[in-house]
Amino acid sequence: MTKDYKISVLPGDGIGPEVTAEAVKVLKATGLDFEFWVNSVGGNAYLKTGESFSKEAREACEKADAVLFGAVGHDYAPYDIPRKVLDYLRMGKDTYVNLRPLKLYPKIDSPLKLPGGRGVDIVIIRENTEGESVKQSSAVGDRVSSDTRIITRFGSQRLIKYAFEYARAHKRSKLTCVDMSKLLAGDELFREVFDEVSEWYPEVEKDYRAVDVAALLLVSKTASFDMIVTSNLYGDILSGLLCALIGGVGMAPSACIGDRFAYFEPVHGTAWDIAGQEVANPIAEILSAKLMLEWLRENEAAEKVERAVMAVLEEGKIRTPDIGGASKTSQVGDAVARKVEELSKK
Repeated sequence: MTKDYKISVLPGDGIGPEVTAEAVKVLKATGLDFEFWVNSVGGNAYLKTGESFSKEAREACEKADAVLFGAVGHDYAPYDIPRKVLDYLRMGKDTYVNLRPLKLYPKIDSPLKLPGGRGVDIVIIRENTEGESVKQSSAVGDRVSSDTRIITRFGSQRLIKYAFEYARAHKRSKLTCVDMSKLLAGDELFREVFDEVSEWYPEVEKDYRAVDVAALLLVSKTASFDMIVTSNLYGDILSGLLCALIGGVGMAPSACIGDRFAYFEPVHGTAWDIAGQEVANPIAEILSAKLMLEWLRENEAAEKVERAVMAVLEEGKIRTPDIGGASKTSQVGDAVARKVEELSKK
């Protein structure tokens, strides 16, 4: 008997509504029983109603099995207003893991000259509720300012434990701790905890890299990485570098996971410059929905979505302009959904 999943959908601003619509289309094609609760949030919602995150939207998130999220932000609404949505999803619901599996898919051009038969397939696990996520800023006049970064033993331990558990569950062989432990006390603590937790997982090779060296090696020796666990800012920077190697942010999914709550979003933002033009790449959001299926333990359906994306890209006929095509956003969603349906019939 299949479970009836209740999904809170928060399309948000910019290209968010366009890409989430295609992810919903693909989820429906899996044949699973979904009930989608769609609520407007972010800058657009604020301009229309005076609220960026309504009571109804919050209640839907509280009751849902998972949250599918687009992006928020608007030039005509101060950043802190749409940011309230993210503050709730991240800090309020304590989604301390930011999972970013970044992969070069078939027939996607990369600026790297990769050795024959090798691609890019690296998982970044980034701390999501400490570090730069906690605002501890101050200024003295217009000449002196400071930002304090918070890293705790508790926060580091639960993140690193998740990373090792992910490596074990997904048969990943190596986990690299990225930090600047020779310079920064918070990073020294992070590495100390990494060493402690690694003792529980002897089957996973542990590795260490300073963040500047990691950036260099991600380009020059990409295959030397399997998984990375790191703090908030470093993870954001390194995943940005990897996005450039796999076809751009339109190919980059993510999941934000806590102990009992998770939301799923593409790495890209609102991209207002292309909003409403039907040229946004929905694959990052579709793959984020695939991560949602995995979190719901619907692994068979998740695998079908992954295979469908790969098949559409392999054919090369339907793809958006950012990855060398001329297709519309909805055409990509239609193609992936059709492939999922075909795979379901086999």
